[in-house]
This record gives sequence, structure tokens and C-alpha cells, in this order.
Amino acid sequence: MTHFKLAALALSVAVLTACGTVPSSQKKDCADASDPACVQTDASQKGTAEQEANKAQAEAESVARFRVLQQQMNDEVADAENSLSNAVSATKGLPKSQRARNTSVQTTTVAVTDSQSARVEDITALDTASIELPIAGKKKAAYTNAMNAVKSLATRIADSRGGATIVVEQNPVDVRARRVNAAEGETQTKEGNTVTVEKLADKQIPRGIERYTIKAGELTKRP
Repeated sequence: MTHFKLAALALSVAVLTACGTVPSSQKKDCADASDPACVQTDASQKGTAEQEANKAQAEAESVARFRVLQQQMNDEVADAENSLSNAVSATKGLPKSQRARNTSVQTTTVAVTDSQSARVEDITALDTASIELPIAGKKKAAYTNAMNAVKSLATRIADSRGGATIVVEQNPVDVRARRVNAAEGETQTKEGNTVTVEKLADKQIPRGIERYTIKAGELTKRP
């Protein structure tokens, strides 16, 4: 509804502007449809007004499309924050050393081009979501619930973006001792999108801890 109001406003402004440029003597003559020059001037003014109105409407519609896309990206970030919070809550009943910790949600700025115009805007979108899980909690229901929250989030991100990657950082000592699973691989969501699992040995990761970072796929949506 707003689009049409903006278009009508632009049309009114354009018409008033055009009329203001015509001398008063000519305004009276333009009522005479038998005067070719007058008819041509009137048609030109109406054409200009219509172009301005269409331009204003297209601009308003483009702005609205970007707002919708940004809201979708905001919802994605909120979902990541809530999911990680749920994962932490799931392990609250475990000993402190076995609880999920150090959650982080990072965003990035992406330049997006409108699908119906040359308009380009910066969109703030989810980049990564990470959480640390102590391996001592494995095989416990609380740990499983936390991991399920992480996996479900990765699946939703993959379906939203067309793909996602889970990077699992592990301490090299845990890897050599085979206290953690170092296997990599891919799984498909029900919608046919790929979730890739990568493992990375990093001595900066404390022993007994695995850091799971979900990397969102490239933003390919267009408003």
C-alpha cells in the first residue's frame, strides 16, 4: 500500500512541477484540444510525470525488498544465538567441567544487488556460530542434546544458504590419543543441501575440548 501512496505522491509532485513551468497564457490554451502544439506540450508533461511516478514506485519497492531480506538475515542470526543458548542450557545439569561454553555468533557485511534493479545495499548476515564442548561429556544425554542443537542449526543454515560447513577444532594431543573423532565428511539435508564437516588440529584448543564452528554458506539470496 505504501508503494502506491509514494507513487501517487510522486505523480502529484511531477504534475505540479510541470504545470508550474508553463506560462499562465499557455495553461489556458492547453484546454484547447484543437491546438497541436498545446496537445504536444500537455502530453510531454504527462509523460514526464508518469516516468517520475514509476521511478518513485520502483525505488519504494526496491527498498521494501531489501528490508525483507535484511529481516530474514536478522532472523538467521537470532536463530543461531537461540540455538547455541539452548545447547548451553542442555548441559547445565552436568559437572561444570563438562558443560558447553564460549559461544560466539559473528556477522559479516555483504554487498547485495537487487534482482529487479541496479540498486546495491550492504546486508548484515550471519557468518559463523561457534561453541565449545568438553569431550568428557560425550555419551551423556545432556551432551547429545547439546550436539543435536548444533547439528540442527547447521542443517537450517545449510537449507537457508544452500550449504554450510562445520569446522571442528581439536587439540593435537587428543587427536593422537584418539580421544576424538578426526574423520571428515559430508551429509545431505532433506532439502538436498550439503553440510560439510571439517576437522582441524590446533594446539591453541585446550585439551579435552572440541570447538564447533558453523560457517554459513555464501549469501546468494537476492531481494
